[in-house]
Amino acid sequence: MTKHKDYDLPSVRLSAGMYALTKLSAAGLTFVLISLFMLGHGYENGVPQGWPVSVPYAIYAYGLPAAILADALLRMFRSTSLSPALVLYAVAGFGAGLWLVSEQGGEALASGLAGLVMLLIFRLAQVAGERQPLLLPVFALFIPLLCLILV
Repeated sequence: MTKHKDYDLPSVRLSAGMYALTKLSAAGLTFVLISLFMLGHGYENGVPQGWPVSVPYAIYAYGLPAAILADALLRMFRSTSLSPALVLYAVAGFGAGLWLVSEQGGEALASGLAGLVMLLIFRLAQVAGERQPLLLPVFALFIPLLCLILV
């Protein structure tokens, strides 16, 4: 008779799913906050004035991969405090802004600073989502879809 040890470890699929849901929720909350901020600046064909791309494209195509890369570096360095995470997210955000400029054109410094601010908001939204897990599906799916319909 073989004995199976009872491990108190969460499932890998459950952990990966919660990570993905947290990332999508943070991206959704960031999208809503930046869209609300940009309402006063005016839009032209869905793109805010002065931006090379639309807000959701900037967040989901450039910000989300930069945030995942920052998380991988944090995991590699085994850092759990908020200060190094914010510094790393700021650097990754500036890099995401420069990445956007290299592909879409625009001013490098302005896009780098916008990316820096966007990823800091992203990180704070992720921390807020981790503390209120019941709101994760709302900000991951429903609120961004509503915002896309309204804008």
